[in-house]
Amino acid sequence: MTAILGYALVSTGDQDLAGQTLRLDQAGAVKVFTDVMSGKSMDRPGLAELLAYARQGCRSASE
Repeated sequence: MTAILGYALVSTGDQDLAGQTLRLDQAGAVKVFTDVMSGKSMDRPGLAELLAYARQGCRSASE
């Protein structure tokens, strides 16, 4: 079975991830990774975590 992973990004703490994460959950995402940082920054720990998780084959998809 293929797991759907989600990634949500907002650029400031004043913005809300809730709408993005809700839509990802509704789309069937088993795990959602997030970042709150400027779009200019290339350092995105949430995205790096998503990629590492996917590379290991989503073995922990039920977590």
